[in-house]
Amino acid sequence: MENNGTIKKAHAVTIKDGATVTGVTQVVAVDEKEVVLAVGSRTLTLTGRDFSAEKLSIEEGVIVIKGEVASLKYSSAADAKGFLKKLFK
Repeated sequence: MENNGTIKKAHAVTIKDGATVTGVTQVVAVDEKEVVLAVGSRTLTLTGRDFSAEKLSIEEGVIVIKGEVASLKYSSAADAKGFLKKLFK
């Protein structure tokens, strides 16, 4: 599927004893309380506690995260750039 010259990759989120996310194109940040992922043209932020990446395969577009997921938030790619500026400030 194409949209304005960019290809959108389908993704899925499964929450069970953590989270499994498919369609991941980039891992932006991972720590014990927050995981930030690029999924297509959007950014997915998972918040919670005791996060650890159990499996990561960018080739397959899959990340498996163990821990307690409290919330999921989608944002535009522009919002992710703002996050990175704050992170590296």
